[in-house]
Amino acid sequence: MFYPSVDLLTVSDLTYRIKEILEYEPELQEVSLQGEVSNCTLHSSGHAYFTLKDEYAQISCVMFRGSITGKTKEILKHGAKIVVKGSVTVYPQRGNYQLLVQEVQAYGVGNLYQQFLMLKDKLQLEGLFDESNKKEIPAYPTTIGLITSPTGAVIKDILHTLQRRYPGIKLVLSPATVQGEQGAASVIAALQLLCKQPAIDVIIIARGGGSIEDLWCFNDESLAKAVYACPIPVISAIGHETDFTILDFVADLRAATPTAAAEHAVPDKTELANYLLQMRASIRTAVQYNLYNRAQQLDDMAEKTSMQWNYLLAQKKNELAVLAATLQQYNPNAYLDRGYSLTLKDGKVVKSVAEVASGDSLEIVLKDGTIRTVVE
Repeated sequence: MFYPSVDLLTVSDLTYRIKEILEYEPELQEVSLQGEVSNCTLHSSGHAYFTLKDEYAQISCVMFRGSITGKTKEILKHGAKIVVKGSVTVYPQRGNYQLLVQEVQAYGVGNLYQQFLMLKDKLQLEGLFDESNKKEIPAYPTTIGLITSPTGAVIKDILHTLQRRYPGIKLVLSPATVQGEQGAASVIAALQLLCKQPAIDVIIIARGGGSIEDLWCFNDESLAKAVYACPIPVISAIGHETDFTILDFVADLRAATPTAAAEHAVPDKTELANYLLQMRASIRTAVQYNLYNRAQQLDDMAEKTSMQWNYLLAQKKNELAVLAATLQQYNPNAYLDRGYSLTLKDGKVVKSVAEVASGDSLEIVLKDGTIRTVVE
């Protein structure tokens, strides 16, 4: 057991002692450093926060908005190799030392970013980024494959988003290492495992934000070609909205964040419900319109049928009238009315004198009666 010394310090005491030593050391004031920019953030306040690094070490940097120009914003990019002028200071609230930057000059593009651009140009020439080769993301998937770290905020955010937007969706996790030298090989293995499952409708490859070094495994040529060859649509969701990797260009869809990837992968239940309500209203309107239209068509057909029937009836009446007139013309009674008579023998019309003989009984039909006679 140790016993505290008489000169017991608080954390603040020690931190401000270190702050005084660093900030009053002449050699640590107005220093010029060369390094590569990483994890750069331009805050809404106008201040810039970034890391300056080389192969063996790194230092946090802050540049207040009063020192930032339009040219400075162009220079402060991930992977840019720069020269800065500033002084070493301590930020007591976090207990870390940092470089307060007053000036920035471009030195050249960092090696990692240079490699990124070279690989991007190479794969683009090979056609891996062509829009014509992009596979369509299914509108209503049943099963989603997810490649990410099994721990951390990414998987929680995606699960929460999927359950909020599309409850009941099945999620198949294929865990992978998403950082470091083994990252690319691990993601490829996880991708190949999901490709062997025919039930997977779409695959999300996701990782949270980080520096260019943290995300570097997603700039791997083998991974890019594995994603290109994958028969299942792939959504990339690597880092933040401002982060871009080779995976983003070769994937079938690039999402700004893992949460956005989940939103792209499934429809929203609220929007679907509203859509179904609209469809039901549209169907009801269409059915009503169709019924009204059919009713009107039936009315038109009934009217047309009635007109045709009346026309046909009138035509038949005319034909009957003509036939009646013709029959009337040939009616024997008409001849009797004009003074003619009709001679019958045994009920048959006598047409010739040769048909009768003396003693035959005949009937002579007149207009107003019949005369019975005997031939002499």
